[in-house]
Amino acid sequence: MIGLVDRYTLLARVGPAVLVGMAACLAVTAWIPFAEWPIKLAAGSTVLAIVAMVLGQLVRDAGKAIEKPLWAKWDGPPTARMLRHRDEAMRPGLKASLHARMVELGLVEHMPTKQEEAENPDSADVIYQTCSDRLRNKALELKAKSPFDVVHQENISYGFRRNLLGIRTWALCIVALSFLGGAAAFLQGRYPYLEVGGIILIAVAILASANETALKRTADNYSERLLNAVDSLPQRPPTAAVRAKR
Repeated sequence: MIGLVDRYTLLARVGPAVLVGMAACLAVTAWIPFAEWPIKLAAGSTVLAIVAMVLGQLVRDAGKAIEKPLWAKWDGPPTARMLRHRDEAMRPGLKASLHARMVELGLVEHMPTKQEEAENPDSADVIYQTCSDRLRNKALELKAKSPFDVVHQENISYGFRRNLLGIRTWALCIVALSFLGGAAAFLQGRYPYLEVGGIILIAVAILASANETALKRTADNYSERLLNAVDSLPQRPPTAAVRAKR
């Protein structure tokens, strides 16, 4: 399955929908005796597939819809923000070497100085965002190689949390209804402790994973991993002008 579907798509986009779908699946199976496990399995799988399919169409768009407003609240996209001179997430010496490396790699022709950034922060941000976008694209091309495999894993974690946060309202509504549906089985003389306990665990997982604090922490982790991997990028081939000078 993972070989047929991109791992990012499977985990960051389909994953949130499956997590929510599991709650509905458990609510349905709570009403079916364990002795009838083939029916229990078939009914649960059908509900899971339907909910995951419906939510799967909404997940990415919902995640993208909240991304830019959150970036604005965080004072800019994480990677571009960390490249600013005025941002204190990195040591000045490390930041200076990163800026030099961006030019060496040919991502941009010139990185803003501290004074240039102070005089025109918007123009500087355009350059930082260009570096961020091109770095991300290069990291995706090299995602199967170390250390970019770790960068890709951080990107998946960010995508999962962002997309789950985007559908959190719908997710919690479905989980709440699933809990009520599962708990109602007790009134009919059934004892679906495992199913109801599983729904509660899913609710806890959503609340713990789909919140702004957790998302910002994951976004910053991804950006730090991405920038720390810059030295592992292959050097840009020399231009014709440089070769001529040699």
